[in-house]
Parts: sequence; C-alpha cells; structure tokens
Amino acid sequence: MLLRRLSEHVRTQNWIAVAIDFVIVLVGVLLAFQINAWNESRLERAEQAAALDRLLSESEEAVVYLRRSIARFEEGNTRRVELLTRLNDDNWDGFDNDAMAQAIVTIGRAPPAAPPRSAYDEVIASGLFSGIGDAEVRDAITEYYASVDYLNGMSVYIQRLASWDPYWRYDSTTDVFAPDFFYQTRTLVDVEAIRANAEFAEMLVRGHRVQIALTEWWQGALEDAQAMCEALAGFSQSECEAAATD
Repeated sequence: MLLRRLSEHVRTQNWIAVAIDFVIVLVGVLLAFQINAWNESRLERAEQAAALDRLLSESEEAVVYLRRSIARFEEGNTRRVELLTRLNDDNWDGFDNDAMAQAIVTIGRAPPAAPPRSAYDEVIASGLFSGIGDAEVRDAITEYYASVDYLNGMSVYIQRLASWDPYWRYDSTTDVFAPDFFYQTRTLVDVEAIRANAEFAEMLVRGHRVQIALTEWWQGALEDAQAMCEALAGFSQSECEAAATD
C-alpha cells in the first residue's frame, strides 16, 4: 500500500508527499534494524550469562578435583618423610608395611591434571570469551588454564626424564596377590634390604624431591582455580562454594 501511494505521489509530482513517504520508509527500516540489533544483543547477553554460570559451576568442580588430587600427593609425601626418618634413625618400631609401601610406590607418579573444562572449551569455540565478565574475570580464567598447562607440561617432562635416566626402582619391594587390597595387590617392603642398600635412601630423597615439586605445581593450579572461582562468583554476585569450604 505504501509503494502504491508513493507511485501515485510521484505520478502527480507531489514531492512533499514523496518526501514524507520516503522518511516513513527510512524510519521503518532503521527501526527494524534497531529492533533486530537489540534482540541479538539481548540473546548474546543471555548466552554470556548462561556461560558465566557454567564456568562458575565448572570452576567449583575443578577446585574439588585439584584438592583431592593434592591430598593424595601429600599423603604419599607424609609417608615418605616417615620412611626417610626411620632410615636416618634406623628406628623400625611400629613399622607399618602398607604405609611405607605407599611411600615407595608413589615415587615417580606424575599424572596429568584433567580437571573438567568442557564449559571453558565451549565458550572459547563459540567466541563468547571476550564478553565473559570483566577483564579481571577473564584474566583469572586465563591464568588458571595457563597454570594447568604448565603443570601438565612439567608432568610430561618428569615422565620423559624418568624414561631417559631412571632415578627410581623398586628393588626392595615385592607385589603379592591380596584380594582385599586396592587392585588386589599388596606391596611388601623388605626392611633388611633397604637398610643394607646405601643407595636406597639417596634414591628415596631424589624421588621425594620430585614429588614435592609436583605437589607444589598442583597447589599452584589449585590456588589459581580458587581465584578464578571467586572472580566468577564475585562478578555474578554469588558464592564460590568450593572455595568457601577450604
């Protein structure tokens, strides 16, 4: 109808009416563009808010995962300190075979960190990261994943180093079938053998040093995970429940 009226005004050379019709068309087009842009912006904000919630939930899971992993490292470290103390003092009163076996078999374990990250990968793939939170939040996220990458890089390095120049071997232990034990295997420690082996304590110290370094790298990743979780929670005006239970 508008086009018919415009044609009629042109035919009758009613230029004022033509100008008015043109303005009406232009305003309508601009208004349509503005509404479309507003709707797209609203949808993008909704996607960013949903992504922020997913990242917060995932960061809480990462904190729990890293905390549990560190607890296992620290348990092995504690057992190793006890075994080194016993070797140094030559005191075997109250010797607990299974605890000391844990001190030995956990040396050389450098597993990669695999905390949950599907939400983060999805945000990166979708191009939403630049709109997540503010600069502080994005920096916290970036620092955490850089910390995890560094941790995994060092784990790979330690594994390769151990394969090139093995710094540890279990000459003084024997694995036996034990249905009630983890993996149905029990490791028996030959106390007399480790007491008689002058190199055992040295190897134990070297292995212990590596495991302490690994524990510190995992701890660094945990601290960055907590910082990320708190930054996400602060921006969304909620709480990082995993960090709160620390």
